[in-house]
Amino acid sequence: MSSVAVHRGRLPVVVSSTFVVAWTVWWAWTVWWAWRMWPDSCVSWHFSVDGANLLLHGSGLNIYADAPWLQTGPLSLVVAALLSPLPANVGKNVALVAMAAAGPLLIASLAPLVAPTGRHRRVIIAAIVVIPAWTVLSVRWGHLDDVLAMTFAIVALRAVSADRPVLAGVALAAAIATKPWAVGFLPLLLVLPRGRLRAAATAATGTAIAWAPFVLANTRTLGALHPPIGLSPSSGLHTLGARGVYVPAWGRTAQLLLSPAAAIAAVLSRGLPGVLLVSVAVRLALDPKDNAYYIGSAALAAVVFDLIGTGWTIPWTTIVTSVVFWQPFTKDFAKGQQKTTGLNHWWFAHPEAVGAIHLAWAVAVVVLVFAWPHSRVQGSRRV
Repeated sequence: MSSVAVHRGRLPVVVSSTFVVAWTVWWAWTVWWAWRMWPDSCVSWHFSVDGANLLLHGSGLNIYADAPWLQTGPLSLVVAALLSPLPANVGKNVALVAMAAAGPLLIASLAPLVAPTGRHRRVIIAAIVVIPAWTVLSVRWGHLDDVLAMTFAIVALRAVSADRPVLAGVALAAAIATKPWAVGFLPLLLVLPRGRLRAAATAATGTAIAWAPFVLANTRTLGALHPPIGLSPSSGLHTLGARGVYVPAWGRTAQLLLSPAAAIAAVLSRGLPGVLLVSVAVRLALDPKDNAYYIGSAALAAVVFDLIGTGWTIPWTTIVTSVVFWQPFTKDFAKGQQKTTGLNHWWFAHPEAVGAIHLAWAVAVVVLVFAWPHSRVQGSRRV
């Protein structure tokens, strides 16, 4: 009797110690990587600032017709606008800290869905692998819309696993209002044991509230589906055979249709774990660009699969994803080939090979998801 009492008395200490160690490692690792990225940070932050200014003080509801190059959703612009009363540098730094902090928080939120055996160790290792990739997205590039879209995607995933259809619908609507390609995450709703129609209606209503005012105000808003964005030779779309200076007229539409279609097949055949990864993989395979910040969303989607879809202690899919999408950084990208050596030089000198590697990654992870045995997610209410 006394031994049991002692054991029960010590258990909270063990759990607390594990918790403290995990969070200390996560935050120290995040701070270190954010510090490394900070001197050359916020490469893309100006898009959020310029877009927010256009929305509030310029084009208004005509923003996407006037600036089709602005490939972001209205919600991300509203979030950026909330920081506008602050001095420019203060607002930017607040955004960077918040976006960097989101990484470990999102990984921690996945912990209840991970199988109990080795859970703490697996989540800590996953965080160590993901955070460098996440800080490329959140700090170096400061890509607010992608950070928000992936954050809402994880919220939706947790809501689905907890059988909360309305919250799942709201989260997915918010993701799509932030980044249109998040439509590829909608098949998450098929995992719900009940309330699917309610969740779908919520997502559709939220999406309409976000986007309909712009379409109704100016039908040229739909022209953003064919943006004046260059076609990179290292992109998946170029590797698949697309040619020309700009993204083909069908490029964005193909992404918005094929990404959710592949995710539907994934969720119907293999359940929840691989939905985000398949959606992101198909989107990147059809993307006209090969931007370095893509690594953040790809790594986060991969770690979801590793943690809740496999029993691997080492998140191999995430490691491979991070290695494949890691890019050399230079302030003068146009002269990268002349100013680099070794592997970095090879990357700049062989864009077609890089594109082929990235496309091969997309194919490989999709095959992996479909080949992996179906497993019930820990903590899900679905029977």
